[in-house]
Amino acid sequence: MNEYVMIPFTVHKEKIEDAKNTISELISKVRENEPKTLLYKSLQLKKDPASFIHFMIFADNAAHMKHRSAPYVLDFVKKLYDLCPNEPYPIFLDSFDACGALIQE
Repeated sequence: MNEYVMIPFTVHKEKIEDAKNTISELISKVRENEPKTLLYKSLQLKKDPASFIHFMIFADNAAHMKHRSAPYVLDFVKKLYDLCPNEPYPIFLDSFDACGALIQE
């Protein structure tokens, strides 16, 4: 069963570009190493460019646990936390309905 996670976070305004570079590095590693990470989407708020939301869909719990324990993810978390005034926190979600061309339930 798919697992869904959302992580909202804000970085210091002067660290936005550092954050974007760090995020891009992470997503590149996820793309290369995690075929069961079905989606890893980084979104930046238009009205507050220092605020981001990461939305992830994992094929199952094993894929989620592989992601969380990957060395490049642990490195990313350390780098990201140094850029944030407050510690990011994950929000675990359940899917109950969906539509659209990208939906695979």
